[in-house]
Amino acid sequence: MSEFVQRCKLAVNGVLRPLGIQISMLQRGVSDLHVYEETERPEVPRYVNIGAGAFYHPYWHNLDNPNRYYQDVQGDNLHVRYDLTSHQPMPFEDASLKVAYTSHVIEHISDEDAAYLFGEVYRCLEPGGYFRITCPDMELEYGAYQRGDIGFWRWPNAYGLYNESIEQRFLDHFATALTQTHPSKHTLRLSDEEVRRIFSTMPKEEAFDYVISRLPEEVQKDHYGDHINWFSPEKVMWMLGDVGFSEVYESRYGQSHCPVLRNTVLFDSTVPELSLYVECRR
Repeated sequence: MSEFVQRCKLAVNGVLRPLGIQISMLQRGVSDLHVYEETERPEVPRYVNIGAGAFYHPYWHNLDNPNRYYQDVQGDNLHVRYDLTSHQPMPFEDASLKVAYTSHVIEHISDEDAAYLFGEVYRCLEPGGYFRITCPDMELEYGAYQRGDIGFWRWPNAYGLYNESIEQRFLDHFATALTQTHPSKHTLRLSDEEVRRIFSTMPKEEAFDYVISRLPEEVQKDHYGDHINWFSPEKVMWMLGDVGFSEVYESRYGQSHCPVLRNTVLFDSTVPELSLYVECRR
């Protein structure tokens, strides 16, 4: 990488880092293609990134749902159009996929939608195929909230705004529309006092479920970037086991059991400081 390109990368990352985004670049001639059996993108999808956004790999297919919020990053790199809330079968044959991956997607859909998605991935994976999930770790975030660690949330929200209080920063990561800074006109906001009351008087899981039950459904239709759900490693692993996966385990950043998923330029790169990683095998 030339000194000029390196300086450009550092400058851009200096602007993006407060948003939880970092640009990485592969050096010319360096790739991960040697870990694949294929030599070109399979005509029938074998590697699928679910909710892929701007992701690109020459052997992978991107599955996503076009919408106004993500259209700039999706561009022309959308191979399979699919709505994760439709509860329709994914357009893949049984036991046809080698690897499925989804990063920071399931916090944007309901438990029912996530369970249906997990069941579809199970159906579509070949025996021995891998499925890896990463999303905000609300067990980790709950711990930060409980100890008053407001500096844990150093990023603005999806609308480029900063929530001032620890209650609002915490709330933004699993029930965005209920925060005081949400741009919609609805009035179902939670005050700092209400957040404190809920999480001090209810068991943790019950508190999370109660808060997301108060989200106005109509807001999500126009604000696809909002978080509307919470997940811990235990919850994700339980849901995967419930749809049939028997080999389910908590992973860590860059530590996939699947060689093609250990490229952290492409995978696990979204805010690893607050993410969980769960992996399973069919």
